[in-house]
Amino acid sequence: MDKKVIIPKTNQTPEVEFDVENRNLSVRGKIVPENPFDFFDHFNLTFDKYIETHPDNLVINMKLDYFNTVSSKLLSKFFQKAVLNSRPTLNWYYEKNDIELKEAGEDYAQIINYPINLIEVDEF
Repeated sequence: MDKKVIIPKTNQTPEVEFDVENRNLSVRGKIVPENPFDFFDHFNLTFDKYIETHPDNLVINMKLDYFNTVSSKLLSKFFQKAVLNSRPTLNWYYEKNDIELKEAGEDYAQIINYPINLIEVDEF
């Protein structure tokens, strides 16, 4: 795997950056694709390749503006897989006044029964 793998941002999908050297996965933007399964298939395939060779000390940073219902369910499945395979540090960023996104991070922590660091920022 390359030292850095980037899935570019589109109008409907976030930028995904795997920084292999620093063991960092960052997801930034919104997830509202017409077919979220296509996006998550590509995303999960890239993640699986990464985890095969770098299972430890992974940091996952989620900086999402918005995601639709189907994407939310697929995110939950991704988090469950990530926790099962690597025990990562999960950071969930939300903008200061965005209570819904903060609550989404809290909900994911309950769903996967794993700590998620909720990090308030002024803006993305």
